Amino acid sequence: MSGADGIYDARIKELAATARDLGPVEHADCRHEADNFLCGDRVTVEVERDGARIKAVGGKVRGCLLTQAAAALVSQAAPGLKVADLRGGIKQAEALMADGTPATGAWEGLNVFTPVHDAKHRHDCVLLPFQALAACLDQTDPQDD
Repeated sequence: MSGADGIYDARIKELAATARDLGPVEHADCRHEADNFLCGDRVTVEVERDGARIKAVGGKVRGCLLTQAAAALVSQAAPGLKVADLRGGIKQAEALMADGTPATGAWEGLNVFTPVHDAKHRHDCVLLPFQALAACLDQTDPQDD
């Protein structure tokens, strides 16, 4: 198996297959669409909150297996978490891609993307759903920078 093929292991494929189950969130508090113009991937993220916690994350994904898998992971890991925990997951995804730092806690599932760290040209595929999530959260809960 070549290095490029190694990023598409069975766990990625299984996770990507669950992206088909994503759908609109009926009572979404925010919605954001993000595009990767280089490869044509497009992700729409919708988030419904229940007070300080995330009730549901859904949306629509048109993209490669990595983008699909990352979007599925977000929708599975996010319910029940606080907004700060979601932002922590975004930072963990960025760190995993940037320097290979393993994800922990509620976001340990991100470690399925560890092989992508060495394929820099594929980082944007993994990060696109997280960028859409961050922009969606910023609509209702802006960060203080």
